[in-house]
Amino acid sequence: MGAITLDGQTVPMPKGFAGTVMKNSFEESVVGKLTPSEPLPLGDYVIPQYDGGFEVGVVGEGKPKPVSEPKISHKVIKPIKLAGIIIASKEAAKKDPVGMFRIIQQDMINAISRGVDYCVMYGKSPLTGTAIADAVSVNQTTNRVELAAGDLVPQILAGYDLAAAGSADPNGFAFDSRFRTKVAMATQQVRTPAGVPQPMPNLAVAADTVAGLPAAYGRVVAGRIGTQVDSKVRGFVGDWAKVRWGYAENISVSRSTEATVVDGGNTYHLWQDNLVGLLVECIVGWTILDLTAFAAYEDQV
Repeated sequence: MGAITLDGQTVPMPKGFAGTVMKNSFEESVVGKLTPSEPLPLGDYVIPQYDGGFEVGVVGEGKPKPVSEPKISHKVIKPIKLAGIIIASKEAAKKDPVGMFRIIQQDMINAISRGVDYCVMYGKSPLTGTAIADAVSVNQTTNRVELAAGDLVPQILAGYDLAAAGSADPNGFAFDSRFRTKVAMATQQVRTPAGVPQPMPNLAVAADTVAGLPAAYGRVVAGRIGTQVDSKVRGFVGDWAKVRWGYAENISVSRSTEATVVDGGNTYHLWQDNLVGLLVECIVGWTILDLTAFAAYEDQV
């Protein structure tokens, strides 16, 4: 999509518009900051899962060598489509096309980032909160830490211990963005001797690592997306290598100035109302290889 023609005038689209949306959407998501995405084929994608079990032993000359029977299982990723339509006025597009498309591009990035996070963490549709059939999500872990008043440090470490109880190696934290100040104070607390006043933490950097592990923040961690209510989850800790996710197609952006768009009780006639519609679509998929490799932190109230 290189340009849009409005009333005989050509409005240029920014170069690499769709590609930038795709790249930044995945990289700026909470999940994308903790584990990389990967290209996925269309259709169901089977991931072999090697559960370990191979060990070596000391043997004497001419003695039989020990044999291991590693456990091998598999997980299936079923791709789903995320899509949405943005409607803007033709007048805005003609008056400041670069500015308008820059705002729209960032809005698309933010929406897809939130959508990916909500799917992976909650297994639900970002728009309606409806559970996605057969979807597995991080919040399904039975490892839970109920946060209480008082020192946050041992509570954070307790979640790590739960996630590490099996064969997993927890390697990162995801926190609700509103929890950043508490995490920053807890991180600073262990560096400040008891009784010494604590300086104001630098929120830009103070909580980027927790206990030496990377930490990412977003409102979707607490289930706050669109009209969905707060889930009371304040964070997750886990082995994010157990999350396998990616995209089956590049993000596509198509446009129309003549379609009729129906949204619930609202109907938009683009040609009649001097509007332009941009449709963004992408196909993503994910699975969690081991739910016991994660723990959730949640408020008691």
